[in-house]
Amino acid sequence: MKVKFGAIVVDGRGKLGGHVFAKNRGGNYMRTKVTPVNPQTARQTIVRSLFGSIASAWSSLTQAQRDSFDGLVEAYSSTNIFGDIKSPSAIALHQKLNFNLGNSGQAQITTALAPIAVPNSAVTTAEYEISGTTFSINYLGDTTGSKVLIFATTSLSQGTKFVKDKLRQIGVVNGGTAGDYNAYTIYNAKFGLPVLGANIYVGVKTINAQGQASPLEVVKITVV
Repeated sequence: MKVKFGAIVVDGRGKLGGHVFAKNRGGNYMRTKVTPVNPQTARQTIVRSLFGSIASAWSSLTQAQRDSFDGLVEAYSSTNIFGDIKSPSAIALHQKLNFNLGNSGQAQITTALAPIAVPNSAVTTAEYEISGTTFSINYLGDTTGSKVLIFATTSLSQGTKFVKDKLRQIGVVNGGTAGDYNAYTIYNAKFGLPVLGANIYVGVKTINAQGQASPLEVVKITVV
């Protein structure tokens, strides 16, 4: 639970008891907390295993290696949901960078490096064609030396606007000056065959060799 105090409490995020505090365009609101069913999917198992291995790796680092992360926490600061600039702890920075690396199939790091500009990928076109059995995702951006993560959602209604929590990683490809990824088989295995006219969102994100991630670029397509 995160709370921002003023003369009186002015903002809140997170869970407290049986309630969740959040904010949308209409302002702050509170809803009843709902605990989802945990299906123990293959993807969840992989992610949990990765987090466990990263935690073990931190324990085996030398003090000098830990200091390299501690010395760069301010360089990796970010803006939180309240608009305040916050720096991660050394262990949180180690976990974040190495999760990105492990999740994209890259070698994990034991020493932190100063952040650099991350090459960005942008979806130029994407088309799911049932008759042609193709789901072509085309993207641009010189991501040589990095990995590109491919994301997609299941079929969504026309009125769905917020999709960040519905995107699921479906692929990892080597970076380059451009790419064309056919996600037809892997998409259908994960979500099933969509119906004609269904709305799907796709996205791409770059992970460089230091574990830094670019912003997620998302576009909406219609199944044809």
